[in-house]
Amino acid sequence: MNKFFALENLLKSGYCIIPRVILDNQQSSCKKTALRADILSYFYQKAYFAKGDVVLDGRIYTCFRGELIVNQKELAAFFKTERRQWNRIMAEFTSENIIRVDRLRGGSRITIVAYDCIVGKKSAQYKQANGGEKAADATPKAKKPKLGVWVENYYPEHHVKGCDIPPLEIDLSKIPEFQDKLSEK
Repeated sequence: MNKFFALENLLKSGYCIIPRVILDNQQSSCKKTALRADILSYFYQKAYFAKGDVVLDGRIYTCFRGELIVNQKELAAFFKTERRQWNRIMAEFTSENIIRVDRLRGGSRITIVAYDCIVGKKSAQYKQANGGEKAADATPKAKKPKLGVWVENYYPEHHVKGCDIPPLEIDLSKIPEFQDKLSEK
């Protein structure tokens, strides 16, 4: 049986960053606040971390970091809200500059405003718009090795720290097997 929560599976799986205020408000006694927190939590969980393709009603759309492409009628039904209430909630999120909504055929492109600031990485579009010489790839790159040791999955923009292993210094004169070889030379 394959263990779902084995350390290897946890390390290989992706992660999402959800602002703590959303997590705190999901347990709110106010149903309205809890519903809004649940919706935002869903958006953060489903938002693309890197560029990818989404198929919606037989059409292929390119989804960038911090975006998700959804059918809002289905989401309203998923959260057990009436369509009018759903539209009101989405209008509030838009007016508060939390999300941006663009209409597509058969659905909507929901963009989380300041997604890259929240996850700690500047997007390729941001770098291009601000005069970056090279167009950065939308996917993050691992940090180059230090001291000959490759630190796997270390992304400084996410504040995820690997372990830097200092180089080992071995004094061969203190090892009995090598004392004979050193004395022969």
